[in-house]
Amino acid sequence: MGRVIVVGAGLVGSLLSILLSKRGCEVEVFERLPDLRRSSRPNGRAINLTLCQRGYRALDCAGVGDIVRKLSVPVYGRMIHNVRGDLTFQPYGENREAIYSIMRNDLNRALLDYAELRCGVNFNFGERCLDVDLAGTSVLMRTSGSGLANQHAGDRVFGADGAHSIVRQHLQRASRFDYVQKYWEQGYKELRVPANAANSWTEHRNALHLWPRRNYMLIGFPNLDGSFTCALHLPYEGNRSFASITTDKDLVTLFDESFPDVVDAMPCLVEDFFSSQPSSMLTIKCSPWTYSDKLALIGDAVHSILPSYGQGANAGFEDCELIYHFMEAYGDDWMTIFNEYESERRPNTDAIADLCAEHFAELRDHVGDAKFILRKEIERKLTSACPELYQELYYMITFTCMPYAEALRRSREQRAIVDEILDSYDLIQDTPTVEGTSPIDRLIRDKLTQTAAV
Repeated sequence: MGRVIVVGAGLVGSLLSILLSKRGCEVEVFERLPDLRRSSRPNGRAINLTLCQRGYRALDCAGVGDIVRKLSVPVYGRMIHNVRGDLTFQPYGENREAIYSIMRNDLNRALLDYAELRCGVNFNFGERCLDVDLAGTSVLMRTSGSGLANQHAGDRVFGADGAHSIVRQHLQRASRFDYVQKYWEQGYKELRVPANAANSWTEHRNALHLWPRRNYMLIGFPNLDGSFTCALHLPYEGNRSFASITTDKDLVTLFDESFPDVVDAMPCLVEDFFSSQPSSMLTIKCSPWTYSDKLALIGDAVHSILPSYGQGANAGFEDCELIYHFMEAYGDDWMTIFNEYESERRPNTDAIADLCAEHFAELRDHVGDAKFILRKEIERKLTSACPELYQELYYMITFTCMPYAEALRRSREQRAIVDEILDSYDLIQDTPTVEGTSPIDRLIRDKLTQTAAV
């Protein structure tokens, strides 16, 4: 299958290298950063991510799924914290459906080890990409230690070098390259809750903790050791923003007023907050993704999305799996492989990018509202009672491998069903429970009966 160069040894580049190797390719990977397995300082973002069925299907295809499962924590729903510290649990499904929280660097280490030790992939760290020769299928890399630049040729090149992809920048020089980039008005900082934190809410270790505060929020991801990794999302400018927090007092005041049940659980709050700049969030859409049969972009390099659905890694892993299956189907016909890859994936990654923007606002602004909670309860019950009629959007995105664009289409068609039930339900003057069923259950039962009769 030839010699393949992969630029980028992050999550997607590492998984791709495994799958390419399994199809008989000689794989050489170049990475700008040091080897995180041998570095005392973590590379890039260390914030947790979540894996779902989509991601695990690709990991299982590569043979590394069970290794990764041992590094993750099952999360069965959201634990919502209001300003008083009261907790409300919102399950992801009616049947203990779970997503899995994992530390990014733990996942990356597992993929690197598997690729190197089990698949014979050759990794080169501390190599910065300077140039890409599209016609010659080669890359010019500069070694950080010596400063020397060397040309490396292959039969194909994959750009898996993230949202700020150097490979993509060179592809953009090709004619008629469309590129849209949007930086969001909010960023985030990573904060730590140690395993020995003596707060009652930290006992809920199988939930994603969420403190929604309209235009800002805090999210807590559980870790295997009992600690939590939190992400504080704030606007860059304005009141209650990163720009407004310039002193220790500013920070403590924000947490005392907005997240009072977290303060005692974060002994290193001030140190963590002021030790780094906010991480940015951006959405990227572009085309084409490929150049002839020589080069393809993959993962964040071609479809960076907001983290709100937890689909960044999952979507990138799906890219890798699709490449693998097209290699099975078309052999050495890389022109067809690349054409089919972009044709299949681009509409779906465009769809999840839009959905992530909507969901980010939903989590931040509405997740604690009574009507939102009621809608989600109705959606879960409909999905459980009659999945052939209704599957809620979050369920389709997270607990199936349905194409993102199809999930979006179905959600828009189904929304009228929930709207009808909500229109019949009085949030203020609830009718009493009778015959062991709640008003919501009766409304859902009536709606299902009407639909079945049509």
